[in-house]
Amino acid sequence: MTSTGERPQTWLRLESRGVERCAGRVVALPHAGAGAASFARWRDLFPAYVDFVRVRLPGREEAAREKPLSSVADAAAGLAAQLARLDHLPTVLYGHSMGALVAFELARSLADLGIPATHLVVSGRRAPHLPASRRLIHTLPEDEFLESLTEIDDAWCRMTDTPEFLRYALDLVRADLTFCESYQYGDGPTLQIPITVCHGGGDPLVDLWEALAWGEHTGGSFGTRIFHGDHFFHQRHRAAISDVLIAGLRDTGATDTDRGCE
Repeated sequence: MTSTGERPQTWLRLESRGVERCAGRVVALPHAGAGAASFARWRDLFPAYVDFVRVRLPGREEAAREKPLSSVADAAAGLAAQLARLDHLPTVLYGHSMGALVAFELARSLADLGIPATHLVVSGRRAPHLPASRRLIHTLPEDEFLESLTEIDDAWCRMTDTPEFLRYALDLVRADLTFCESYQYGDGPTLQIPITVCHGGGDPLVDLWEALAWGEHTGGSFGTRIFHGDHFFHQRHRAAISDVLIAGLRDTGATDTDRGCE
């Protein structure tokens, strides 16, 4: 994998796959409170000809001292500018929950730059034009906020044994949820790329009809995959979802044979 121009700062976790020139790229955007590490176990699911790029926004992991972003638009614009500096490859965008929202606006930004993505895959998020059907939680007092998070993921219960990490995690996820829950959808050109939505049948945050409404945002094809599981079903089914992402690249003709990859 190579890049064009300088990258003075990047939110992209770029990793060599031992291939001089990849045939396509998958960009993975995580849920609220998470970073590139949430996709660490996904990398080996992709063939060598796929450049698998994990997104790490400011305020987490090695950038924990940086201020988290305050808007989806800022995230999309920053990521679009950074992707534009890389070699232009067929690109599939994948986002889960918060990442789905950012991936959608990123797809719009890339289209505006004249380098559109080739496929958008989303999970764990209602379609961007729909109003919230659950209560917003980013303004709740801390005890209620933690209780609400625990209802979604009981891992929060275990964090109470590590107060310093819990403080860091609560501040970050509150910032991310403020970022998501303050999002205002704006009209714009319909995306002219395929969209695939993956839905967890037991997701307490997204109803099936809210997931299916993503189909209103494409002038291309629309597909749906339904999986067993709760809001974080994507981790349990990462192998199947990675197959969806690889298929999105193959639909563009991106294979190891036509690019001379090892």
